[in-house]
Amino acid sequence: MLLHLSEPSSSDFELARISRLKFISNLAAAGVCLSALSKFGNAASSTSQLRLACQTNAWPFESGLSGLIPVLQTIKSLGFQGYETSYRNVQEAFSDPEPARARLEETGLVCAGVHIAGPSLYEEATGIPSINFLKRIAAGSSALGAEYLVLSGRGVGEVDGKLNQDQLKRKIEALTETAQYCEDVGLTLAYHNHADDFVQNGAEIDAILSSIKSGLFQVWYCVHNAERAGAKVIEYFGKRHESIPGIHLTNILRPPSRGHAFDSQALLNEIIKVNWDGWLIIEEERSREHPDWPKTPLIAMSRKHVQHVFGL
Repeated sequence: MLLHLSEPSSSDFELARISRLKFISNLAAAGVCLSALSKFGNAASSTSQLRLACQTNAWPFESGLSGLIPVLQTIKSLGFQGYETSYRNVQEAFSDPEPARARLEETGLVCAGVHIAGPSLYEEATGIPSINFLKRIAAGSSALGAEYLVLSGRGVGEVDGKLNQDQLKRKIEALTETAQYCEDVGLTLAYHNHADDFVQNGAEIDAILSSIKSGLFQVWYCVHNAERAGAKVIEYFGKRHESIPGIHLTNILRPPSRGHAFDSQALLNEIIKVNWDGWLIIEEERSREHPDWPKTPLIAMSRKHVQHVFGL
């Protein structure tokens, strides 16, 4: 399913997609047999185990709960079940998490993940923040009810066309200790890939997964970044789906002038094939680059797209 969009503007947003009900009725009118309609319905129902979350950074706001809570209320009003947000938005509550957790849970949303990202945080030796910093954020995030500690890092790079093995070893050691600590405090470490750590079709992520005890380290799979790295996006998901609890649908709606549209239907087909049951996370980053673009309508469009394609 390829969806193309005219350049977004603040006055008008349109989503071109035939609704599932209309599609079914058109098939019936054309004389398609009931068994085919049944298969279509079964495909839609097989995604009922998926959960839909929204990343909060589409809405620039002052860090802290006072800025976060209104955004979560908007996310809830758009029909999401959960959210993902930066650690900067919740770290003020770590010293007294119980009342903050109550406020967050009053929104009716699940905290799918607290995200740590920022090149200024990354240590030269490991490409991720210091272990002490990660442990502090993990403990606080767990106390607030987060399911995953979502971690972005810097790729280890290549030497003579191969992954830098020395840096990879140090990164794996740091991630292993962090992942074990996360499990100890009741959440799971999930690594959010960027293009630089997804070269060679995810070879770095694969090496980390094969080096850390199964289930201890997971992948918060960003299909947009995997595409940017030239990876076989759907094939990789099919191969590693058991280690992927979340899929980032970042900038999922793209006008033709900004590259081809992501093939959401192919992803849906693979999700159904492997019976995957994780989080789909809508993220819109372009609103940070274009302050004139209205934030909520952009997210609402992506939300409508996911509803039509994935039935959520």
